[in-house]
Amino acid sequence: MVDNSKLTNLRNQIDAIDNQLLDLLRARANVIEEVRGVKGKQAVYIRPGREASMLRVLVKQPMGHLPPGLVHRLWREMIGAFTLQEGMMKVALPSAEGEEGFWDISRDHFGSFTPMQSFSNPTSALRAVLNNTHQLAALPFPREGDGDIWWRLLLAEQETIPNLFYAFPFDGVRGNARKTDHPNNEQKGVVIGAIPPESTGQDRSVLVLEWQDVADKKTADALCDNLPFTKVTHVFAPAAKDPACSWIELDGFVERANAQIAAWYFEHKRHLLRHKIIGAYPVPIK
Repeated sequence: MVDNSKLTNLRNQIDAIDNQLLDLLRARANVIEEVRGVKGKQAVYIRPGREASMLRVLVKQPMGHLPPGLVHRLWREMIGAFTLQEGMMKVALPSAEGEEGFWDISRDHFGSFTPMQSFSNPTSALRAVLNNTHQLAALPFPREGDGDIWWRLLLAEQETIPNLFYAFPFDGVRGNARKTDHPNNEQKGVVIGAIPPESTGQDRSVLVLEWQDVADKKTADALCDNLPFTKVTHVFAPAAKDPACSWIELDGFVERANAQIAAWYFEHKRHLLRHKIIGAYPVPIK
């Protein structure tokens, strides 16, 4: 038989805790309002390194009976909502048949309050940021055989060219995201915007190379064997109308003005048309 008096007492405890949570959320919102005043006007109020470091600490805490993934999900929603409290943020992202799950994992990352708009392909979504109609773009990690080499646009040297500064899903969880055509249903994204990446101590930097006389990945790999940082990933986009291009992920946080990378560029200058560290992202938890 159910002990109604005990059940009532437990429900009263839940109500009290809910009120405490609401008080804490209000207090957090008040502090963020003060932070906004101290920061002044900015294009986007995001600190990617701080977000990643904070989430890494939180998910390592004892969870007790908390459902797996709840802490990360709650904080992503809070980060998205409170970022909007500080200023406008609109996200551009691609939408294609078989890729609906990318919208889902993007929504999970930015939170349900953040305005998102779909575009026909990744390049179109990135151009929305380049044209200043959107603050951020959520774009898929490159894969071998991709026809849309959106990352080539980030090779330009103008000061207004945005950076890559985050990767998602940061906790490796797809949640209720729809299935995709990717092998093993794997799908990941990066965030692009006018925000400098921040070192967190656990990072990967992305180097993009546009080749002058390289037509295959084997040759590109051989030229990249002596890169000064450990090469984690190399995606090669063969030449069509444009020169061949490489997306290379390097272990660690690499500044654009890194002397070792500059020496490598010089050593291979006859093979290179353009080159650039387009940003870095905190290594996801899983």
